[in-house]
Amino acid sequence: MNKKGFFIYLSICLVFFLMMMVSACTDEILEIEEGNTYSWQKYMNEEEYNKLKEGMSYLEVVRITGGAGEEIDSGVYEWNDEFLLTKAYRLQFNEDALVQKEIVERKGHSSR
Repeated sequence: MNKKGFFIYLSICLVFFLMMMVSACTDEILEIEEGNTYSWQKYMNEEEYNKLKEGMSYLEVVRITGGAGEEIDSGVYEWNDEFLLTKAYRLQFNEDALVQKEIVERKGHSSR
């Protein structure tokens, strides 16, 4: 095999290797959400909220809750309650570590 043939062979191998690496590195949060049986399971409930401890990473929280929170400020995420429309859970992260958590009561916007 001459030099040109060797470089073509090496290039093909490199392309296949890179394709395998990219396909193996899928978005874990998306996988967690798609693994839920029901779409509402990506939200948080009080039992899951009570499992959260300071120092947990964002990904650890997502694994417990079954879904990603909505980023409402830099490092601050909010999850809707699975059952109540008037409750949400707000978590603050600093350098990917949970530093504060709180339950937020929402007011209704009914015009009745």
